Amino acid sequence: MKQMAELSSHRGSTTVNTGVYSKIAAQAAYKVPVVGSAAGGILGLGKYRDFDSRPKAKAEVLGNMVVIDLDLGLSYPSDVQQACEDVRNMVAADLRAYLGVEQVQTDIRVSWMSAPDEGTRNRRLR
Repeated sequence: MKQMAELSSHRGSTTVNTGVYSKIAAQAAYKVPVVGSAAGGILGLGKYRDFDSRPKAKAEVLGNMVVIDLDLGLSYPSDVQQACEDVRNMVAADLRAYLGVEQVQTDIRVSWMSAPDEGTRNRRLR
């Protein structure tokens, strides 16, 4: 069952599906140049590393806080700690800008690291 979060104001209330939080978080993480997503495969078999799609994100609204769970991959070589910090900052900034969220906890699982293929979109590596 999908959760809904209510944003109240003096004019009424707005209900936002948690899927919206998830999509904003996934797109925000994807803005970080070294981030990719595992894509394809059935039951985890045959997955390939993808730098041309957004990572997987799941959101949960807990009162005034939004908890984001991200599953992503990183280009190799990259500074994992810095990349995760960049992702957390970008996710928090975008959720604040688009939905007015003040408290964001972003949990990140780095599933893989791989050198980008030649055919991937032009992204800067740090």
